[in-house]
Amino acid sequence: MNNVNLEKILETREKIVKGELPDYRLFEAEGEWIFGETQFRANLTFENGSITLFTDQPTPSGGKGNAPNPVQYCVFAMIACYATTFVTIVTMKGVKIDSLKVKGYSKVNMKSVLEIEEGPVVEEVGITLEVISPAPMEVLEEIKKLADQKCPAAYTISHAVPFRSEIKALQP
Repeated sequence: MNNVNLEKILETREKIVKGELPDYRLFEAEGEWIFGETQFRANLTFENGSITLFTDQPTPSGGKGNAPNPVQYCVFAMIACYATTFVTIVTMKGVKIDSLKVKGYSKVNMKSVLEIEEGPVVEEVGITLEVISPAPMEVLEEIKKLADQKCPAAYTISHAVPFRSEIKALQP
């Protein structure tokens, strides 16, 4: 139902409960700055393949505008993660949906980014769901509240998740 393999989710859940699968999963990505038509690339591998993604800043921010900028990928990742979480919960609750469209945004304070003034770099993020479903609005609202709590992207944005960075200086 809803293009979600509920049987596989329930099987995975049971294996985690029994200790047959690990409690945590680490998601990683690695990329590099490039000196060409775009500014950054990363190759992402997944279960059935891989894809190379490129980013470039718009020209007012020092790029050439030849690829999506990194914040667009962040917004894409946020809405894709949220949609996946929402539809997974909908399916686990036995609710059918006919259509789901998701819009998202990140309001970036460019004065802060460009060191014109102090303040938060990101002032707000948001998601809007457009759902067509025979389920009552109250049911969909309850599922949205669960998605707010269970979506890894929404959780990262709404909670103080520890952030680490390090630099390793290599010799040319």
